[in-house]
Amino acid sequence: MSRSYQFLRPTQLTRLKSVSTAASAAHLRFYSLFQDQIGTKNCIGQEANPEKTEVIQRLHELQSPTNQLYPRLASESGSLSCSAFAKRYEYLKRDQSENGEEVVIRGRVNSFRAAGSKLLFIDIGQERHYVQGLCNFKILSPAGVSLEAFNQFYHRLQRGDIFSFKGIPHRTSRGELSVIVTELPRLLSPCLHRLPTDLLDRETRIRKRHVDLLVNQKSIDTLRLRSEVLKYMRKFLMDDGHVEVQTPILGDGAGGAVARPFYTSASEFPGRQISLRIAPELWLKRLILGGFERVFEIGPCLDPTHNPEFTTCEFYRSYTDLEELIRMTESMFLGLTEHVTSMILDKTDPLHILQMAFTVPFGRLDFIPAIESAINRRLPDLTSAEALSEVGEILRDCNIPLPASPTLPRFLDKLCAVYIEPQCTAPTFIINHPECLSPLSKSFDHPDVQQRVSARAELFIDGQEIVNMYEEENSPLEQRRKFLEQLQYRDEGDSASIDQNYIEALEWGLPPTGGWGCGIDRLCMLLSGTTRIGDVLAFGTLRNVIALGGS
Repeated sequence: MSRSYQFLRPTQLTRLKSVSTAASAAHLRFYSLFQDQIGTKNCIGQEANPEKTEVIQRLHELQSPTNQLYPRLASESGSLSCSAFAKRYEYLKRDQSENGEEVVIRGRVNSFRAAGSKLLFIDIGQERHYVQGLCNFKILSPAGVSLEAFNQFYHRLQRGDIFSFKGIPHRTSRGELSVIVTELPRLLSPCLHRLPTDLLDRETRIRKRHVDLLVNQKSIDTLRLRSEVLKYMRKFLMDDGHVEVQTPILGDGAGGAVARPFYTSASEFPGRQISLRIAPELWLKRLILGGFERVFEIGPCLDPTHNPEFTTCEFYRSYTDLEELIRMTESMFLGLTEHVTSMILDKTDPLHILQMAFTVPFGRLDFIPAIESAINRRLPDLTSAEALSEVGEILRDCNIPLPASPTLPRFLDKLCAVYIEPQCTAPTFIINHPECLSPLSKSFDHPDVQQRVSARAELFIDGQEIVNMYEEENSPLEQRRKFLEQLQYRDEGDSASIDQNYIEALEWGLPPTGGWGCGIDRLCMLLSGTTRIGDVLAFGTLRNVIALGGS
């Protein structure tokens, strides 16, 4: 250890006879932290980290034999949150105090300023609500606070520190609701770093998300909006009689969606590959099979082709056809956008109000007729053996690059992405997809184009898919046929297989059922006006999370 720091050794403290056991223990904890963060580097002759040096210096500055640096929270009568304080004492008029009451307010220091040498104004906050503390030496002096202690408190004060105020509710002559502090504010937890007034560098915001949340109100408001979206959707479904359930994330197969799953293992099954679910679909339909009329789940799913960890809301409703699913979606989104707009106007100033009209009924585009109208030619029979080559020829004639995996579903997806999705700026349902795109959906013969299509709809808003819904295939014979046909389209990018257990479950009789799924992350991006998915996730994308762990 550098000679300049040898005075910090615990052995030096033992020479002082008046040091208490508590002070010795506190110093030992400080010394241990010092060794971990800076001492080792000095021992091997490296330059100390300036940021860590600042932490050590502030810790040393705050150390006091008579003051516990990180005290336990005391149970005190009159304790109120900043928001509860503002609500309770909103009746106070200018220059009015509630002398008969004493309150305790806790929060993080947002700003402070001095008016002379004996008066401090300190703003502390919680959850967008701030309370001003008036620290007047003339009031504190009779309580035994010396001028030296008062000045020391002021010079040690720093933005980001967490304090407890005890005092009398008061409204200033300027109308600001405040607390006249009657005891020297108590430090509950210091901020050992300099809290910046703004944080614009995106890399720093991602790497230190907690600092981003402390500094940028929009980051907090975006996550709060996400919470409101989930709360609204949950209430909407529960009011409609749906039961919320939780289904397995780990299983023998990924379940439901056609994609390549993540794999892991468990000590209970050594040598056996276990899948992380891509969707809860098959589990939820088993619950309908078991007698539940309406179920839903909001939870995580994993898929390597997207941001690997994402959140979905899925519900399944017995005796519900596609038209009813569409009406439910319109009703839900109309209410949701009104709720979110109201929230933004009331509570979240930094967010942008969605500039889009959600008027019912939403628009509709019929998949095959819309493509045929755009390319000015008919599509071939999509169930024929020549369909792949003929649709591929259409893509080449239209100068559309062929997908890396040349399968009929991917060709049709490409045509949809080029000709239909760009038309879906306002809320629009794309309906009646070709059967090969929806192996878990019921099918029918389209009366206008004489093609086999699925009873399916996708809601697109601003060119992005937000919701997918369809009438569930409930015939075990048809489901087996569709699984077998899906194997023809399997490539390195998906995990299509025959789920024999699910087919056997269908043999017990699945009632006609409507299924519905929504990507929560993308929906929250739309409603909050953000363009990056990481902004609506508490700690960003997987890339951000891995970088955070590595730091």
